[in-house]
Amino acid sequence: MKFNLIIFLLLTTISISYSQNGKTNSETRQFIENAEITQINKDWNIKADFRSGLNEVVSFFPVEAIDLKLNKKVKSVQVDMGLTNNYFKSSWIDLNEVDEFILFIEQYVIPNLKDKTDRNQSTKYIFNSREITFSFYIEKSSRRISIYLKDDGVTDYNYYFWTETQVNKIPELLTMLKEIR
Repeated sequence: MKFNLIIFLLLTTISISYSQNGKTNSETRQFIENAEITQINKDWNIKADFRSGLNEVVSFFPVEAIDLKLNKKVKSVQVDMGLTNNYFKSSWIDLNEVDEFILFIEQYVIPNLKDKTDRNQSTKYIFNSREITFSFYIEKSSRRISIYLKDDGVTDYNYYFWTETQVNKIPELLTMLKEIR
């Protein structure tokens, strides 16, 4: 009986610790959801867009969210995704995740933009933030980017964006990310 109680207490402690440390949404989303009155300023002068052949679009741009009651501010990158079936969603990349995203693009994507793989081989590079997954895929001489958004840490595989024709715009995304740092 004493052993069962110890196991129960240990599991409870681990569960509580994980739920407090395992933040699944961005700090920006939490900030917006917890504020009673919010102002969001978007800078459309600094952005990177990716479009698919179906005219689907994903836009990355800097935002500043302000809790008007507490006069607190949070800056981040907003990611808007619009798909053909009237699906629209916004997610955020916190500024503390931007440096890792820049590093990912500089070290793993840009140097491999012109890479090819041998027959029956492929390479995939994946960046995960709290609210988005960005993947760069190479197979033979074709390249593709895919962007998935997340809800409470769960990737939505039903609605996502991908393109092969816009891979050459990745340097524009890198430039935009460096500007908001």
